[in-house]
Amino acid sequence: MEEVAYKGIMDRLKISIENLYEDSEYILNQIEEGINTLINPSPIVGYQGVPGAYGEEAATSYFQERWTACIQYEEFEDILQALEKGEIDYGVLPIENSSAGEVLDTYDLIKKYDLHIVGEQIVKVDHKLLGIPGTTLEQIKEVYSHPQALSQCKEFLKENKVWTQRAYVNTAAACQYVAEAKEYSKVAIGSERAARLYGLEVLKEKIQFNTNNFTRFIVLSQKMHITKACNKVSIIFATEHISGSLYNILGHFAYNGLNLLKIHSRPLLEKKWEYYFFADLEGNLQDASVLIALSKIRQQSSYFKILGNYVQGES
Repeated sequence: MEEVAYKGIMDRLKISIENLYEDSEYILNQIEEGINTLINPSPIVGYQGVPGAYGEEAATSYFQERWTACIQYEEFEDILQALEKGEIDYGVLPIENSSAGEVLDTYDLIKKYDLHIVGEQIVKVDHKLLGIPGTTLEQIKEVYSHPQALSQCKEFLKENKVWTQRAYVNTAAACQYVAEAKEYSKVAIGSERAARLYGLEVLKEKIQFNTNNFTRFIVLSQKMHITKACNKVSIIFATEHISGSLYNILGHFAYNGLNLLKIHSRPLLEKKWEYYFFADLEGNLQDASVLIALSKIRQQSSYFKILGNYVQGES
């Protein structure tokens, strides 16, 4: 009698588990592919900017210079196109700054291309005002840097309203331009490494308004790399445009005991006032709780994609 009752419970438990994993073949196939993908030990890596850029620093820190080549690109999208064509193995892009917020171009591009996040690197950002040797603050008329860097130094720049702010494609490229211009009226905002590379003088230290200033970079590849050490999952999803749809999806994180680290929305260009969402959560795609939650989210989403499973970067 006891054996029959026990068998009945096991049968019901098996049915319950099968229901939880219902329609998860897409996710299971992605996980299997990621587990079986080997990390390239001597890769070709791409970053945006010129030597001295924070992107180069992130690439150097993450790969520890264990690469066949490290190639610079002018635009973020150039990196993703090179990845898609197989010209490089990994691409390094900024995605978020602790002071200025999200790098929106990166979010839009990683949805556009069929690529995956395989790692992240946190870089401490310490902006300096840089000019050609002998420059004084009174001589300055124009300050060049990336829009994010200008934003991160807005309090300092408010104190010098007579300076014209010039947005540049990259902090290091701005430093290179100022060095080549050789004009006391032009300065750049960049790193100490960029100053050394381009022969510039540090005119002012720590000019960002937040001294606890970090930029998070992601490492992209054609395929996911899943190991037991991976502890962070990134996904994109879009909900039906009805009341409670986002609430119901977010509930799956709580029901399965998962820590939601971040959620960020971007507009769906093809539909006005509708959005897709990027979400980061703690966990490994080989964990049952993660698989169950993502399977349920996929069922309730009009669009769903796993961006990657990787080791969370340390500040």
